[in-house]
Amino acid sequence: MTTERAFVALGSNEGDAHAHLRTALAALDRDGCRVAACSRLGWSHYVGIVEGQRPAPVLNAVAEIRTSLDVDTFHARLHALEDEAGRVRDGRPERTLDLDLLTFGDVVRTDASLTLPHPRCLARGFVLSPWMEIAPLFRVPGTSATVVEHAAALRVPDPGPATDLEPAFAAPFADRGAACEVLRDREALDAWRGLRQGRVGVVMTMGALHAGHASLVQRAAAECDAVLATVFVNPTQFAAGEDLDRYPRTFEADCALLARHGAHAVYAPTAAELYPDGVAADVEPGDAAEGYEGAERPTHFAGVATVVTKLWDATRADVSYFGRKDAQQLAVLRQVRDRLGLPVEVVGCPTVRAIEGLALSSRNRYLEDAQMLLARKLSTVLEVLRISAAVCAAPAGAYSVEEDLATVRALLEKDSLDVDYIDVVDADTMRPVRALDGPALAIGAIRLGGVRLIDNRWIAPPARPHA
Repeated sequence: MTTERAFVALGSNEGDAHAHLRTALAALDRDGCRVAACSRLGWSHYVGIVEGQRPAPVLNAVAEIRTSLDVDTFHARLHALEDEAGRVRDGRPERTLDLDLLTFGDVVRTDASLTLPHPRCLARGFVLSPWMEIAPLFRVPGTSATVVEHAAALRVPDPGPATDLEPAFAAPFADRGAACEVLRDREALDAWRGLRQGRVGVVMTMGALHAGHASLVQRAAAECDAVLATVFVNPTQFAAGEDLDRYPRTFEADCALLARHGAHAVYAPTAAELYPDGVAADVEPGDAAEGYEGAERPTHFAGVATVVTKLWDATRADVSYFGRKDAQQLAVLRQVRDRLGLPVEVVGCPTVRAIEGLALSSRNRYLEDAQMLLARKLSTVLEVLRISAAVCAAPAGAYSVEEDLATVRALLEKDSLDVDYIDVVDADTMRPVRALDGPALAIGAIRLGGVRLIDNRWIAPPARPHA
């Protein structure tokens, strides 16, 4: 298990830029380093003045790395990878590979060999935009603000730099090729768990896995000594008339995906094993379950809280990983954990998006092509809220969300989308936020044909000048 948390900006504008970034990420996933997360890869204009030339666009990304190396050894590793890629340091704008160390742990340093945080990282939209995808609430060392607040600050003098990144490729994942053992019952699970030492992480799923689930396993494998996934379509979180019977079941493909991204075992119990006394939801989800998803699906969170509590008990995990797309679920599970006093860390992981911005979901496969185009509107209007919050909060230092909420709801309804809700909330309590004085979560849910989609975006006022 690796220890320090580092963020690295990757860039290339010479040769096959996509291949250069993929190769670099694979190299950063071995020898004392593990890639915990990576943004989508996107194009930006070359920043800088080059007389008589028009430099090629740059393909950018930001990755989070967990490493056992010290800061100087890690920095030297980045330079070595640039050299292996053919990087020429002669001042010309063409670069096969740029690997800039943005931060390393909580190190604040300025000397002849290294400045941390990177001296220009907070002034570059093509860095802050992908960084915000994977770590919006990361508090930048030496400042008093998070990445999302620094990104908002770029909107104040000029909205352009903050948007100067065009996503073009999904985040590449290293193929870790773990041997993934299938555990069909509690006896097999107990035997496997009894042999594990160190930190054990669990990723709970209902199957029909996609890149969002892969990202959870990716992070777990970077932070834990052993990774266990669960695949169980939980009947207690489906209400009558919902899609329990037609929920996609792709177990063999799921196991292959889990193995590629670093899971060591998958627990696939039957309903009879998890619910020996009959299927029933008997864990109180708490007040974070009120409203929004809880109002639209009144029995859902009791079912989620029940099955997750059962799986925490069965797996005896030290840490469990959940996607932030299901933001209310994350708040509910943290409340359940705290109320029951369970010794498990609950980690929220960034939402993984398609190139066009749609949050990945197992239910997206129900959408037809024309519906996919409409489905992207939800992500778009939440991004509108984020931009508006940054710009409008700057003069007064506070921002009232009411008018903008009405505007973005109207944008969705204009396209005949059925809006369940659109709001800005505190991510821990799921209570509405009306005056924005720090990061908050813009959330929304729409119905499109027979498919229900949810999404969210962090929004924030700009970082204060002293940050």
